[in-house]
Amino acid sequence: MKRHDGSSKMKQKGIGIATIFGCLIVFLIILTLLESNSRASAILNVQLSVNTYETLSTIEGANSDHHIQKDNESSVMTVSPKENQYSENSGSENEEIVKEPIRFIEDVNSNDETKAGKTNKLSIPAEENKDPNESNTGTEEQKPPLHLTLREETQENEEIVGKETNELTVEENPDSNNQNKADEGGEMMLPIKLTEESTQNEATEGFEDSKEEKSDEFEEQEEQNKQNTDSGSTQVLPTLIETTEQDNSIQNQKINKLVCDFTHPRADTCQMEGDVRILGTHSTVFLVSNSIAQNENTEAKVRPYARKWEKPTMQMITEVNIKRALNNQAPPCTVRHDVPVVVFSTGGFVGNVFHDYTDILIPLFLAANQYNGNVQFAVTDMSWWWIFKYLPIIRTLTPHPILNLDQDQNVHCFPSAQIGLKSHKPLGVDPTQSPNGYTMQDFRAFLRKSFPLKRSNVKKIDLKSGRKPRLLILLRRGTRAIMNEKQLVSMAKKVGFKVVTADPDKTREFPKFAHVVNSCDVMLGVHGAGLANMLYLPTNATVIQILPWGDLGFVGRHDYGLPLPDMGLKYVEYEIEKDESTLIHRYPKDHAVFTNPQEIHNQGWDTMYRIFLTEQNVVINVNRFKKVLIDVFKGYVQ
Repeated sequence: MKRHDGSSKMKQKGIGIATIFGCLIVFLIILTLLESNSRASAILNVQLSVNTYETLSTIEGANSDHHIQKDNESSVMTVSPKENQYSENSGSENEEIVKEPIRFIEDVNSNDETKAGKTNKLSIPAEENKDPNESNTGTEEQKPPLHLTLREETQENEEIVGKETNELTVEENPDSNNQNKADEGGEMMLPIKLTEESTQNEATEGFEDSKEEKSDEFEEQEEQNKQNTDSGSTQVLPTLIETTEQDNSIQNQKINKLVCDFTHPRADTCQMEGDVRILGTHSTVFLVSNSIAQNENTEAKVRPYARKWEKPTMQMITEVNIKRALNNQAPPCTVRHDVPVVVFSTGGFVGNVFHDYTDILIPLFLAANQYNGNVQFAVTDMSWWWIFKYLPIIRTLTPHPILNLDQDQNVHCFPSAQIGLKSHKPLGVDPTQSPNGYTMQDFRAFLRKSFPLKRSNVKKIDLKSGRKPRLLILLRRGTRAIMNEKQLVSMAKKVGFKVVTADPDKTREFPKFAHVVNSCDVMLGVHGAGLANMLYLPTNATVIQILPWGDLGFVGRHDYGLPLPDMGLKYVEYEIEKDESTLIHRYPKDHAVFTNPQEIHNQGWDTMYRIFLTEQNVVINVNRFKKVLIDVFKGYVQ
């Protein structure tokens, strides 16, 4: 019995121990489940935090119309303060940068329709002012913004209101700063390494102290601002602008200059030095300073195209507003550049070779060449096809990307700027008005370098060598065309020239056609823009201009005769007789068109242009013109 009772007690003791172990296991399972739930909740919170940024519409790829961001393809990442120092868009080495997501753009070549769906406000919008067109990634639910943790001394809800424009506003909603995209501005990315500051860092720096990098002068200003705050002064500069622009604040005390010239007959221009900020989509350029004298002009307007006397043309050119502004009136920089900028328009008569050079390219050379490539271009009324046509010239002037001010919503900051281009005269340069005394010979040498063109000078040819002088004949179509071109070519060959002909299709093969022109010794053509290709001729070459009927000598010489000596070229003109004009078949011989062409001129430019330059073609008297070609030929042979 005792043995039996002992066995029973042992069994009961074993059951008790098993029960305790079972309870412990159940307890551990419950703890594990609770911890799992906690982690799941944390993951959910992170996902919600990431989703907050879904209101920022970006190009995630061309395969999604709504740009829905998948969990496993997130393009949002958190950059630590140390990593952010070396971020491509970082403009600060501040050790205390607040961590916030940066959105990387993966597809910079998206179509315009996709771009239109993006949120590209300069301001950091309050939630109630949210753009109704902003993409919500498939949901209409408004999501709360993430906020930066501010330092204790930073005032909350601090905002900067731009003067005279509702868009130049920065409110405390730092997450919207991620809308800054390097490709938004439609920049043409030529090879360049820019000094950029992302909008994220601009906003962050506004609430951070970079005490190690502050100058003594700036610290004194900051202390003065704090004293003014304590005394209730209303003249305190907002912390956001004050910190962001600390370097420029010092610079503004040394250099701050705005000089505009509205007296030049061909163009209005403004020169700016100091803290220059360009807001492209608002066509506004700010010159920012700590103070503005009462006698200083605070605003100007310029249409940056060198043809100011032609009002209908100038109405098509975007007007650029130039404003002086205090630090608390201007938007903060989102991209900072350490080179000057030249602002001009590619509107007007682009595509016409004469106007391309007279109104833009020669003035652009005068404005930019002095910087030896350390300059950037900002363009309004952007014509990308034009930019690509003359890319060899533009690349020689600057390696920097071209800013498309029609679309760029960044605030670009420069140490100086020239707004508008100054043209001196048709296809010409006045050395007395030029930086460094530039001449047309300098510009033509620059062209030879840009393309590059092989021949710089024409040398006489020994006929015994079997070589012949090359004659280029420009053949127009439609108006002012040479109707008997075959007879003309045949006669020129008999004189001794090797003839090269170029119709409009060949002249459009650019820059190949520039090399064709440079290979020739003589160029011949009826009055018109094609003669501007003379710029590619080697020095000592000859240009023969055929003047149509209609007393057009002054017009022809003004545009294509007078500029030639400065280019180092020779000029010959041939004015046709009335029987060499097709107008003889349109008007009777006793009409004013033949008896008194000046009467037609007196009826206005439109009438003169229609009759003498649009309705007229030419039939050259080859026997009469032969004498002209023989005299020119003799100048190139020995």
